[in-house]
Amino acid sequence: MNAKHKGAAKLWLLNLFGGAVLIAAVYFWLTLPDAHGWQVAGSGVLALLIAFFGLWLKTGSVGYFRMAEFRENGEVWRGFRHALPHLIPYAVWSAVLGACECWLWHLRMYAPQFGVYAWQQWHLHLGSPRQLYHAADWGLLILIWLLLPILWLPVASTIAGLGLRHVARSWRVLRRPVYWIWFVVLMLIGAYVPYKLVWWIPDLSTLRRQAWSAGARFAAAYVLMISAWVALLLVTGERVEREDDQRQR
Repeated sequence: MNAKHKGAAKLWLLNLFGGAVLIAAVYFWLTLPDAHGWQVAGSGVLALLIAFFGLWLKTGSVGYFRMAEFRENGEVWRGFRHALPHLIPYAVWSAVLGACECWLWHLRMYAPQFGVYAWQQWHLHLGSPRQLYHAADWGLLILIWLLLPILWLPVASTIAGLGLRHVARSWRVLRRPVYWIWFVVLMLIGAYVPYKLVWWIPDLSTLRRQAWSAGARFAAAYVLMISAWVALLLVTGERVEREDDQRQR
């Protein structure tokens, strides 16, 4: 195992256990009392700490795989220190993605009306209102889970690694079919498969077995999500940097 592989393994472990600690911290924060002023202040400080370390974990991970000097030498700590000045730009770009995702998710409630309207306008050429409704809903889901993240991640990689320099160049990776293939495959592994695992309810006879099954399924889904996320960052960072290097030549 060379330095690059060791660094990727460290990032995987950091995201695996760091994410679990952050989830536990959020759960603990939700249980804090707020009857007194000092409790409210303590709750606010803890919320800020959770937000900071969660943002640093994401920004550092994304930026680490974008920079060859850290990625190839396995210098995780240097990569995370390098990402500190880029926390705010990365947070803003993430907020843009979140706002777009929320808006598209909200549009899903109008999909049935769109199906009826489209059928009334073009029913000679298209399917039934129900079919049009499902087509519109699936189109929005593809935008939410696939197209927007594909557009967002290359820029996020550059922002986390370099700040706001060369941001426009990041989208050149979209010309490479292999990037789309990797993204789709890893999204299926990291999102669709965990979703199926979580909602799969096996027919078990006792409550204890059901509890163990749920715990095992949630743990497996979490590991798959983290593994696919780290792999996606590696693929994206390498390919975006490659496009930038070719441009400079």
